[in-house]
Formats: sequence, C-alpha cells, structure tokens
Amino acid sequence: MTPEWLRELYPWDQQVAVVNGRRMAYLDEGDRAAPPVVLLHGNPNWSFLYRFMIPPLLEAGYRVIAPDWIGAGNSDKPALDAAYTLAHHVADLVALIDTLELDGMAIVGQDWGGPQGTGAALERLDRVAALTLMNTWVFTDVCGEFHASPLPWTTWHAPLVGQVFLKRFKMLSHRGLTAVSARGLSDAEARAYQHVYDEPGSESVTLTWPRTIPLTEGDRGWTDMKRIQNRLPLLADTPVQLLWAPDDGVFPVAYRDRIHELLPHAEIGKEFPGAHHFLQDDRGADIAVELIDFLDRTAGASR
Repeated sequence: MTPEWLRELYPWDQQVAVVNGRRMAYLDEGDRAAPPVVLLHGNPNWSFLYRFMIPPLLEAGYRVIAPDWIGAGNSDKPALDAAYTLAHHVADLVALIDTLELDGMAIVGQDWGGPQGTGAALERLDRVAALTLMNTWVFTDVCGEFHASPLPWTTWHAPLVGQVFLKRFKMLSHRGLTAVSARGLSDAEARAYQHVYDEPGSESVTLTWPRTIPLTEGDRGWTDMKRIQNRLPLLADTPVQLLWAPDDGVFPVAYRDRIHELLPHAEIGKEFPGAHHFLQDDRGADIAVELIDFLDRTAGASR
C-alpha cells in the first residue's frame, strides 16, 4: 500500500507479481482492454519517476504498467550481486509480461529501462507494438565522457570505495536525483525517491548497475549488451521513437544518434532542453504529449 504521506504525489497502489521467484512491485492502471504501455525506470529510481506521465496516458485511453525492477523501489532486494545481471533484469521483465499476458504493448525505457526493455522486447517481438527510448543506450561501442571519467564514475566501480560511496553514503539512492534535477525537488519528492532505499543493505542494485555498464570487451554486461545490439535488426518492423534531453550529461545526443544508426527507421522525436538525466521528472507532462502522439499512431492504432 502507498503510505498516506505519499498519496498526494503518488495516489496509486502497487500490485505484486512473483517473477523468477522474487516479488516485483508494479502499477497497473487503466482499462485492462486498453493498449498497454510499460514504463521502465533506471538507476536509482522506481515507478515514482513517471508520476507526471501516468495521468495523461490514462486520460488518452491507455493501460499503464510501471514496474519497479528487482532490487529497486518496492520490489524484492536480494543481497546477492549475481541477481542483478542484465540478463536477469530482462528475464524478470519478460516474466512480468507473460504473467500479465500483455499483447500489443508499447515499451518505454530510459536509462537502464532502455537496454532491459529492449532486451525484453526482442524476446517477445510478437507482443510489441512500439518502442520509445529516452536518454539511454543499447550498444557497446560508444563511451561518453561521463562513463570514462574517474569522478564519479570509475570511482564507483572500485571494489571498496564503491561500497563506501554507494552503500554507506548513499550517493545515488539518496543524493543522485536531487543532484541532477533541473527544476529542483521538493522535500516531499526527495523523500519519495529516497524512502524505498532507507533499509540497510537496500542499495545492492544501485552499486551493481554501474558496474554492469560495459566499457571494454570482457566487462560485466558486455556479452549481454552485445547480444541486444546484434539483435536490433529484428526491430525493423517495430515503430521506434527516440525522445531526448540534450542537456543530459550521462547520455548526451551522441547516444541517440548511435541508436538511430542502428535503428535507421526510428523517429527522432522532439528534444527537451532544460531537462537533465531524469527527463521524466523535469518535463514529464511535455514528454507525455509527444509519447501519446506516437502511441496513437502505432500502439493505439494497432487495436
């Protein structure tokens, strides 16, 4: 149940599905017969990130499913690092899709929601009507300045220092969003993002996700990401939309352009200047307008 103090910002109650033996929390709002739209967050987030986009999607006649990845939000948080490989996250989403019997769905992914959502789409191509990617990546052959920099990125990878920064000082789970918000978070919004990582040991995924970004061949995540990249041609008949915040320092426009090279049929949609990495939080209502226009022409029209 959503705590009372949070209901003004997040008025929905999450449901729970068992995926691969673990509990995954998710929102499922709207008419069950409506075209489903799956909204996928990244690190260090949960479905609260999409709170500005859910109401307009529902009003436009879509069914909205917004899961918390295993390890994130209100889902189970295994202590075992091996539970958080890219392949595991893809399998968890596929299990949720199968459990909910989703068909004719649109998948919307940002940050880790991009490769994990794309990986799941490639496993269930016959059920995917459209794919929207926002400030993310699905390849191994571009490494931007942020991911190559000693501070903060490669420092977070260090065996001991990473544990101290991300688990003890909660640099991502309790400081990440407030640090990069373009519009500034209220105290209530900051608390909403942070409270799901308050329990001791709840930051395992926020540490493992950075270490799973493959920078060179042989890195953790390299084989799984390369497999996704190699299979992208299978999406040639799937409508794809690219929405981008050009001021994002994590996944700048060069990442969008590389995706477009790999998926040349993708629509390069509107840019959202003034938004940073978590563009759904900075400009969610504006993004929803562009997303709904695309969905009405693709996923909605497929019904």
